[in-house]
Amino acid sequence: MKYIFLILTFLSTSAFSIEWADEDCGQWNAYEGKVFSLDIGTSFHGSALFKLCKSETQNFISILTTQRSRKDEANEIVETTTRKHIEISKEEYEKIFKLYEVALQYNTLDKSSGTDGSNWCIESQRSFTYTKACFWTPSYNSEQRGLKGLYDLGSYLWEFTSLSKNKEMRLY
Repeated sequence: MKYIFLILTFLSTSAFSIEWADEDCGQWNAYEGKVFSLDIGTSFHGSALFKLCKSETQNFISILTTQRSRKDEANEIVETTTRKHIEISKEEYEKIFKLYEVALQYNTLDKSSGTDGSNWCIESQRSFTYTKACFWTPSYNSEQRGLKGLYDLGSYLWEFTSLSKNKEMRLY
């Protein structure tokens, strides 16, 4: 009886820590919902939050961008937020999923940091296993730091969603 109580306690605390619903990807279960999110925030050029979503009927990327700008030094900084969904084919989903799996092989012992640059956070949920890891500017010595997979995933999503064409948004 004591062991059953411990197991139930563990399962209930694990279940409550998982975010079961996502405003972009819908309700999470073993077959649909948010696969992962990658949040890239830059020091001076805005931020982008990518989510790979799957369902029985479609696969898509959700992207939320935030840009900060001012017309001149006298004006306040204006923040503009844009949200869009890009439907993707099964082949494109598989390609992104493979990049994501390589990105999960990140170095948990990376200690690099800086005052400028970018901050990248990858959040993953596989079955009842939830992980989130954040890194400073993965483009800096990505191979030596064990972050090449993460940088490749972010670079691909940046290009695929056409953020590279936006002069105000920069990836670093």
